[in-house]
Amino acid sequence: MNRKILIVEDDHTQNEVLANFLRKEHYDVVSAYSLAEAYKAINDTFHLVILDLMLPDGSGLGFLKELRRNSTIPVIVLTALNDEFTQIQSFDLKADEYVDKPVSPIVMVKRVSALMERIYGQSEIVFIHGYKFDFNNLLVYTNEQVPISLTAKEMNIIHCLYENKGLTIPRRRLMELVWGYEYTDEDRLLDAHIRNLRRKLDNELIITIKGVGYRLNLEN
Repeated sequence: MNRKILIVEDDHTQNEVLANFLRKEHYDVVSAYSLAEAYKAINDTFHLVILDLMLPDGSGLGFLKELRRNSTIPVIVLTALNDEFTQIQSFDLKADEYVDKPVSPIVMVKRVSALMERIYGQSEIVFIHGYKFDFNNLLVYTNEQVPISLTAKEMNIIHCLYENKGLTIPRRRLMELVWGYEYTDEDRLLDAHIRNLRRKLDNELIITIKGVGYRLNLEN
């Protein structure tokens, strides 16, 4: 499953540019443009928060303080405030990094990737039905180390089935897990992705339980 990032930044352009760069690296990104939106969003599970300090409805330091009451989620402070006192406050509240604006989105993505790897470790690699899956980097290899190209959605389908190995996932639940807010009732969307996976991989990797859903074939 792709790692999930919350960007708390009131400047819409900066927020969207950084979000787009991160999505190109296969991160799932949620944007918040105020503290109110950030407090609502943080109820979800995130792997990282990128936090501006000067927000229209208050200081990001207050949000960081509240966050640290019950969470150790990594936080990168990204702000135009570069005075020593604010930096000390941020690190006292256990910010993981402090980045001055302006910063190149390319450099920011590199910072994010380095922090993610340092905290969460390297890629999650599993072997399923004769294939090597590197879920974090969206890579698949055959036993002969021949690479197979899967889309992010296709990889997420496999990952969801793997996380529920031995179980059958109902069609609707699988669509909610993979598409989230993009969820659609159109059956052909899921069918098309399953069909593509069977074309790219072993046709018996994904088992259809008629009238119910899908499960993963874990036999090698």
